[in-house]
Amino acid sequence: MRRLIAAAAVSLCFFIATQARASVVWRGDFETGNLSQWTSVDGLTSRLTVVSSPVRQGSYALRTELWNGDFASNGNRNELVRVVPNTEGQEEYYAWSTMFDASYPIANTWQVFTQWHHSGCCGSPPLEFDVNGQTMSLDSNVKTPLVTLWSTPLVVGVWHDFVLHVIWSSNPDLGLIELWYDGKKVIDGKVWQTLYAGQVNYLKQGLYRDASIQPTAVVYHDGMVIGTTLADVAPQLVPPPPPPPDEPDAGTGGSGPDGGVFESPSVPPQPAARVAGFNASGCSSAGSAGGLLIAAFALLRPRRRKR
Repeated sequence: MRRLIAAAAVSLCFFIATQARASVVWRGDFETGNLSQWTSVDGLTSRLTVVSSPVRQGSYALRTELWNGDFASNGNRNELVRVVPNTEGQEEYYAWSTMFDASYPIANTWQVFTQWHHSGCCGSPPLEFDVNGQTMSLDSNVKTPLVTLWSTPLVVGVWHDFVLHVIWSSNPDLGLIELWYDGKKVIDGKVWQTLYAGQVNYLKQGLYRDASIQPTAVVYHDGMVIGTTLADVAPQLVPPPPPPPDEPDAGTGGSGPDGGVFESPSVPPQPAARVAGFNASGCSSAGSAGGLLIAAFALLRPRRRKR
């Protein structure tokens, strides 16, 4: 039983230490009721409105409307901008939700709804989420022609959840991409160049599209958050800790040389703190060893089966 308690306590200590290292970097979820979380607008502020319905989380979401002829920065766009650079070697997790209005126009050409634009003046960004026809995709422009890293059929009128893990690097052997879509992992640790050499990236969200598209489009965004771990941005996707190992069978006692009974060899009793895998310098930020042992006992307590 001591070994089970120790394993559970160590798992608890590791979980607490992991959470202590986690950090939410920024929120752009519109829970302020306005656009103040974002740095600037690239387009018409009148077409980028904070609404109370529909929402994916909290009380507010962004409604992006784009008309043919809405021009800014030499393109047909209405986007929000976060002017904070993604630099070489930086690792971040992004989570947000997007819904394309039921009236969203189907056009067999490019439409960008979330992008990490490069700091250079010209060309397409290293990483972007696109719609083209009836397909939604994650695309990269670091090679010619454009490379589609992931795609799925476009489904309008419902919220879709995105979680993106990126290591930003201009080195194709050091950059990394992982993607979860609607709760399922769809890109598993793909090594990929995510920055242009000598440049940085910055986040843009809204809608930017080929100027030849005529119909008005409406798309909603909600819940954007950036963190340093998956637990920061999507704790529901973090796998549970492994169960503690089963305690091995210690065997039974036997007869000694004088006919008496002796106990099977065992580890001498140790202080409770050492049994639980703690010492003076371990897991100090999580509280006392006694408190963790109590938590460990709670983890081992049988639970009543629900009917």
